[in-house]
Amino acid sequence: MKIVNKILIALSVVCVLGSCAKEEVKNVDFSQYNDDDPQTKTELDNWLKTTFLDEYNIDVVYRYNRYYHDVDRNVTPPRLDAVKPTMESVLNGYLLPYRKVGGVDFIKKMSPKEWILFGSNSYASDGSVYAGTASAGRRVNLYGINNYSAYGALLVIHHEFVHILNQLVNIPTDFESISKADYKATWSTTPADTARKYGFVTSYASGSYTEDYAETAAHLLVKGQAWYDRYANSSSDAGKSKLKQKEANVANYYTSNLKVNFRELQKEIQNYLKSTVYPNDLKFPQYLASTYKTVTINPGNAIYSKYGKPAEFQAAYDKMKAAVLAYSSTAKYNLDYVQVRFEADNKATIRCAFTAAAGGTQYLADYSFTYAYNTTSGDLTFTKVEQAGTTGNYANAALFSAGFANSLQPYFTGKTYTADWLKADVEGADYNSLAGFYEKNNTTNYWYGVLGL
Repeated sequence: MKIVNKILIALSVVCVLGSCAKEEVKNVDFSQYNDDDPQTKTELDNWLKTTFLDEYNIDVVYRYNRYYHDVDRNVTPPRLDAVKPTMESVLNGYLLPYRKVGGVDFIKKMSPKEWILFGSNSYASDGSVYAGTASAGRRVNLYGINNYSAYGALLVIHHEFVHILNQLVNIPTDFESISKADYKATWSTTPADTARKYGFVTSYASGSYTEDYAETAAHLLVKGQAWYDRYANSSSDAGKSKLKQKEANVANYYTSNLKVNFRELQKEIQNYLKSTVYPNDLKFPQYLASTYKTVTINPGNAIYSKYGKPAEFQAAYDKMKAAVLAYSSTAKYNLDYVQVRFEADNKATIRCAFTAAAGGTQYLADYSFTYAYNTTSGDLTFTKVEQAGTTGNYANAALFSAGFANSLQPYFTGKTYTADWLKADVEGADYNSLAGFYEKNNTTNYWYGVLGL
């Protein structure tokens, strides 16, 4: 009764001070707003229950409740139309990949059991902004879903899940030592270029080793290996070394400590993104000649048993192989591999490696080309030009020039190829390491090989 009385007194004071002015009644359609106290289950509620609660024991909370976020932060509720797309990303880009690679028991045991959704990012008076938080190994808060994007959402989701995993299975102790001297709590004052120089995948990663771990893993899984390699290559020598050490540490943590094949998981997540929004970070053309400068083709490599030997290229390769073997009746050489090398100023080299049939030193024969390449479409053409030299590898090339002119040279020239990731069901260990080059308007003719930096 005391509480009620105080409320009545307070209301009376308000009326006196405000003169209890009457206001015009306005028509407001509350059906367009998030119902904080639903009396009936909606279609969305039923979908969330069937998909997440019944299957994974995950409770998805999207009706606003201040209890779920820090009281000193400003947050808005989610729009209803943003809830399902966000949770579809959680399902298809997170739960199902882990389920497929790590197993049903793993994801049901390890997945956080509360997912709290907010419409805006979480803002504080000091200007700091949260896109997500994880706590107690069991709850994830996802902010900013009103500006939903599958790509951005998955970066946050995987970052937060890495925190959950780290709370359940500790980060390897040697990870912190990689960048221990460079962590700063004031990460927001670290420019992106400085973070890259010192071996951090983002400025936020430079704040602590736990955030560094989550950022490294999330970017490898969502943005992909090609993006990560390009990022590392554009760092300093020391920064690149640290980034690659961190990659190895994360991959080993998943595969050895969690018993989840990291490369297969990486593949599954990116396959989902490629089937939905296909962000630029996952498209191959931008990486050729800048990040990946060589493509090595060796039909003896096990990958050609797994993914096949394209007939037209194999015929040209075998013809060159026969020419190398027939060069001399006494000095017999075997063709070991062919490598396409993309160099500066649109210069290219097609390199043939060969070794004496009896074994011993491997020699290289280099043939000079120029190339035209569109980094958006991936269209690629080669033109044979005068040899760039007459000694060394060029002298070796002269030994087989006639054979080359009748085999590999006509195969590579006079056609337009389109560069892409290899169009096959590639295993995780080979994913993002194999590129295919498909003849335009004749995709049955293609060549592919192992990418090199």
